[in-house]
Amino acid sequence: MLKRLGEWIYENKFKTFLVWLVAIAVLIGGAVGFGSHYTTNLTINGIPSTNIQSTLEKEFKMNPNSGTMKAVIQNKKDGVADDKTKAEVAAAIAKLQDKYSSDIKSISNPYTTGVISSDKTTTYVDITFKKASINVSQDAIDGVKDTFNDKVKSADTKVAFTGSVKVTPIELGGKSELIGIAIAFVLLLVLFRSFVTAGMPIVSALVGLVSGVLVVTIGTNFMTMANVSQTLAVMLSLAVGIDYSLFILNRYRTDLADTNGDRKTALGLALSEAGSSVIFAGVTVIIAVCGLAFAGIEFVTTMGIATALAVAVAVLSALTFLPALIAACAKFIKPNNKTVDHMAKNPSKITELITGHPWTVSIVAILVLLEIALPAQNMRLGMPYNGSLPDNRTERQAYDMISDKFGEGINSPLIAVVKMDGNKGQAENEANLVKIASHISDMKGVKMMSPLTVDQQKAATLQAQLTQEAQQKMMAQAQATGQMPTQAQKDQVAAQIKQAIIAQASKPYQVSADGKYAMMVVIPTKGSESEQTSNLVNKIKDYSDTTESKYDAKITMTGVNAVNLDITKKLNDATPLFAVTIIVLAFILLMVVFRSFVVPAVAMVGFGMSLLASFGFTTLVIQEGFMKGLFGVAKGAPIISFLPIIATALIFGLAMDYEVFMVSRAREEYAKTGDNNRAVTVALQSSGPIVVTAALIMIAVFGSFALDPDPTIKSVGLALSFGIFFDAFIIRLLFVPAMMKIFGKWNWVFPGNKHK
Repeated sequence: MLKRLGEWIYENKFKTFLVWLVAIAVLIGGAVGFGSHYTTNLTINGIPSTNIQSTLEKEFKMNPNSGTMKAVIQNKKDGVADDKTKAEVAAAIAKLQDKYSSDIKSISNPYTTGVISSDKTTTYVDITFKKASINVSQDAIDGVKDTFNDKVKSADTKVAFTGSVKVTPIELGGKSELIGIAIAFVLLLVLFRSFVTAGMPIVSALVGLVSGVLVVTIGTNFMTMANVSQTLAVMLSLAVGIDYSLFILNRYRTDLADTNGDRKTALGLALSEAGSSVIFAGVTVIIAVCGLAFAGIEFVTTMGIATALAVAVAVLSALTFLPALIAACAKFIKPNNKTVDHMAKNPSKITELITGHPWTVSIVAILVLLEIALPAQNMRLGMPYNGSLPDNRTERQAYDMISDKFGEGINSPLIAVVKMDGNKGQAENEANLVKIASHISDMKGVKMMSPLTVDQQKAATLQAQLTQEAQQKMMAQAQATGQMPTQAQKDQVAAQIKQAIIAQASKPYQVSADGKYAMMVVIPTKGSESEQTSNLVNKIKDYSDTTESKYDAKITMTGVNAVNLDITKKLNDATPLFAVTIIVLAFILLMVVFRSFVVPAVAMVGFGMSLLASFGFTTLVIQEGFMKGLFGVAKGAPIISFLPIIATALIFGLAMDYEVFMVSRAREEYAKTGDNNRAVTVALQSSGPIVVTAALIMIAVFGSFALDPDPTIKSVGLALSFGIFFDAFIIRLLFVPAMMKIFGKWNWVFPGNKHK
């Protein structure tokens, strides 16, 4: 079928181009019409910290999915407590309330709520939108930024923004893709020694990339996709698109020599031979990433679906658009004149080393990978946080300002929801709440319990007392100086009285209207990435066992840290099962394809070692900060919690690509000659250079994404580029051929196999 397809495309290349042109036009229309709806929030259902959010919304009218923004204002020279800054902030708030009333639910004035740092240099304005963060219009977000930058920002006053909405819009395309494409073109130019031939896999991959991303963008209207899904789709589509096109184009050059220049037949043969391997390789990757659904985590599942769609389109482009391109530019493509006998009789020095000293090569490969894998035992997993963003991002600047003046914990408060015993009276429940809040506030890692309600009777008494004292003090000062207090001085005294009332008359909890639930906001000392904060969440969860037995009150934690811990735990539980599942399925699949027990076993052992080495090196760079200047890591941070399961799927899929292209060539030669040594040599000489080029292209593409300043994209790019390097160069090009040499004819022992 593939042979007939190749020959048909050769005769109908312009029809094929037209079909692709129409398809892309339709996809562009769909993407423009439906729009893009990626989300930055990585949450999952079915865990306590997200399940409790419906209770928060019902009992306390608090929608945790509402879009939020913080406008952080800082002036270290004159401070932010002066009348001028107050007026500017008030003007900005008034303009936003007037212009964006249909988008904004509430805006807090920090001079009313008293949110000013102790040194009077920093404050922040909280904006809550009516819609969920994913649906807040970019116009409203930009409006908030423009208004504060226009009304408040000056030479001395800094303004930075953060929040759950897309403060910095997601950009499609950029330096990463361009760098990867440029390096790939140079590598192809070295291999093919022709500008036109080298450019063909690039063009084919770009057609597949654009089409695939458009399909994924349309898909965001029908399922919730995290913005990192787009990056993964672009990254993998570009890499496999170039690689698959390279395999087909290289096979066409070989078949062109074998058919004495018959281009039509050569194209048909190339698709029937390399094309079938491309389909197998592409399906392997698609199955691997779709297997992410077994984790039962929504955003991980949609990442897999997005990547699978992009890879499927890349395969389709390699099987249809590339052949049309080959047919159109056939006169520029030179045949490969190296025969199999020439390759078998003239092995390179590296091939001679592998086949001549297989035990040494195997042992060295194992020791090197295990040594690199050692740091993985100290891997800490977490979720993305703004403190690890580059210094030039406004979210990082806002994070640092707040952390410096209010404490890191302000950026990621914890929410404890207490379900109380309905049979107890209100007074008894509240007394128990006071004890619970007091116990939590004394835990290590707690900076403060945020005041939520005020005892009105106590506040009124305290206000009267403090007001009387302040008036007496101002009158005494006026008599001594002969000057009456200014309005600014009166406002300052009023603010001080308000702060004293909040400090002395406030309650660190809020009770729902029906009295069944209470909410406490815990401000940790450290940020969300800190081990101390993770330990605090776990301590409060453990304390819930005590409160249940002692007060009949169950505590459920939510908030950024609690959700992150629950997500990380679920991912940790899912990753080993997922890895074992795909390894077992792959073993069975490769066993059937190669009719061998030994080959798939060696392939799986090799994959395990390269994966662990990838985790080890990624931990060393991202978490420990090893050579962080070289890799552009802003600061050491925990590994993104979904990285292990994503890397397992992608590295597995790509590793099997190289396994198939290497071993299928060896099996093809062994089937002809029955000579295992010759089969290994020919596979290394024939497929080795192509696998090297393909792997370098993969590394270039993934490595270029590792240059991205966003820590999530950087860590994914680094993990995949390291993983491909270890797997392709140490496992597939050294370990696997060496083990095939060691096992000899045992490689091909299988029921029904005939041996020469």
